[in-house]
Amino acid sequence: MAETVVKIDNLVKRYKELIALDHFDLEIKKGEVFGLLGPNGSGKTTTINCLLSLLAYDKGDIEIFGEKMSPVNYGVKKRIGVIMQNVAVFDELTVYENIDTLMPDGFAGKRVMSAAIDYFCGLYITDKATRKKYVDDAIAFVGLEDFVKFHPKKLSGGLLRRLNIACGIAHKPELIILDEPTVAVDPQSRNKILEGILQLNREGATIIYTSPP
Repeated sequence: MAETVVKIDNLVKRYKELIALDHFDLEIKKGEVFGLLGPNGSGKTTTINCLLSLLAYDKGDIEIFGEKMSPVNYGVKKRIGVIMQNVAVFDELTVYENIDTLMPDGFAGKRVMSAAIDYFCGLYITDKATRKKYVDDAIAFVGLEDFVKFHPKKLSGGLLRRLNIACGIAHKPELIILDEPTVAVDPQSRNKILEGILQLNREGATIIYTSPP
């Protein structure tokens, strides 16, 4: 029997009078590509944020890789890659520097060094040689070899989405969560992204993919 990667039991999340998640249950096995489908406002992103312990919830239990998830369970977080629908890259950094995530020389003092940066740095590999290989692999995977010195503002919408995905998968996570990753991209880029997701799954990653119906 396949290992259970994600298990959600009886999850309830309220925003004042609005019930976003009403006793929600979910189980995802290792190696699955799981589609979480629903219209805008149906609770997809709320589910992901609760799953990642980015959002407190009213009731229920969440386990990832058999461990209870919490904001400080960094061992589990290192095994997860997250690509949210809002592109999360830094305009001050090049494509390569964004994927690398460990700040380049001379950059550490800038104010963009926020708690979010600290969080993502904690997910990535600290050994320089290994990290370089992983970053190079991620760049090749999303087809950004010709754009490594570009800043995000110079990229098209489709290339920006690819960069966002590369940032989320560079540390080779076992569980990859993609929250509507093809929003507002051209058909060619959309196909490239979808083909990449299937390739990640063939390489062993469990995938959660949210999308409107």
